[in-house]
Amino acid sequence: MRVALCTDYFYPHIGGVQSHVAGLASELERRGHEVAILTKQLKTDLLNCFLRVSHGKIVYIKPIFPLPIIIVPPKPTDIREVIRRGGFEIVHAHHAFTPTSLLSISAAEKLRIPSILTNHTIFIASSAKYVWVPASYILYPYRRYINKACLITAVSRAAAKFIEHFANGKEIIVVPNGVDIELFESVEKNTQPEKPTILYVGRLAYRKGLQVLVRAMPFILKEFPNARLIIAGKGYMDGFIRMLIKTLNLEGNVRMLGFIPDEKLPELYASSSLFVMPSLYCESFGITLLEAMASGRPVIASNVGGIPEVVKDGVTGLLFKRGDAEDLADKIIKVLSDRNLARSLASNAKELVKERYGWPVIADKMEDLYEKTLK
Repeated sequence: MRVALCTDYFYPHIGGVQSHVAGLASELERRGHEVAILTKQLKTDLLNCFLRVSHGKIVYIKPIFPLPIIIVPPKPTDIREVIRRGGFEIVHAHHAFTPTSLLSISAAEKLRIPSILTNHTIFIASSAKYVWVPASYILYPYRRYINKACLITAVSRAAAKFIEHFANGKEIIVVPNGVDIELFESVEKNTQPEKPTILYVGRLAYRKGLQVLVRAMPFILKEFPNARLIIAGKGYMDGFIRMLIKTLNLEGNVRMLGFIPDEKLPELYASSSLFVMPSLYCESFGITLLEAMASGRPVIASNVGGIPEVVKDGVTGLLFKRGDAEDLADKIIKVLSDRNLARSLASNAKELVKERYGWPVIADKMEDLYEKTLK
């Protein structure tokens, strides 16, 4: 099949949607499908650029205004022309609330090409019908464009429940995020690091909850004085996190690495004792959870959004109360203190990832849906 994967941002912009699109594109291409990624141009030197990379062809479409802001759309006629010239059989848009993906669905409808829309997002109070059903009519353009899709999927049950508020009674099919298991297995280490090492990988944004993990460190250090926290990522909270580290006298126990390229992540996971995802809200899934689990590392995460769908408390990881630094510290101390528990959590999680979240498994589901929409 000739498949267009449409998203507002792609590399060099980093995020969960980008990782999902890249992984799906690579697996579909490996199976012999022709894949192109349609995305919004971020840099002027990429205008009309067709790049051949490991996961297919990337088509950069110029936004109406040369601003790196997600709400600035490309020209609808440009999207329609790119899709028409590409001869695509399937248009698969990613993210239900951004202009490029929604305009791609509209273009597909005009060109009579089957389309699928994948929702990667949830918002605050995402399950509150009394809030979001009325809001979906106030935000009618979104509702209108979303319902142009022939089929709607979501990366988690939480994300599916949220997009239901905008869909006109359509069935929402859950197809989760995936992970390249072989990549993370390739550098797996069975030995523990010399010091208890806690790892965070993600954006430095308030909703990601890194500040909760930093506040948990003084409690952890009472039990493990040589424990260290490794932070990989960048974002607008960088300055605040550094100030918090200094205020809590944690400079000797916390290391901020900044942005880490994808190819270096497997080694980073392998060098840690455990991984923490301390999100506060709006976490529809969490791809870094899968990466840590595929790396054979125990995970601890907050009990929010779609996280409990991946982390079964006490079986494939531990869940803690959202925003509760002491509860998080207790869970981390529990894993660091009990090698048998750590091994059990990591082993169970790895089996789960292999069974449900490898890209071949995810691509099987997407191929079935593509064929369904073509009938």
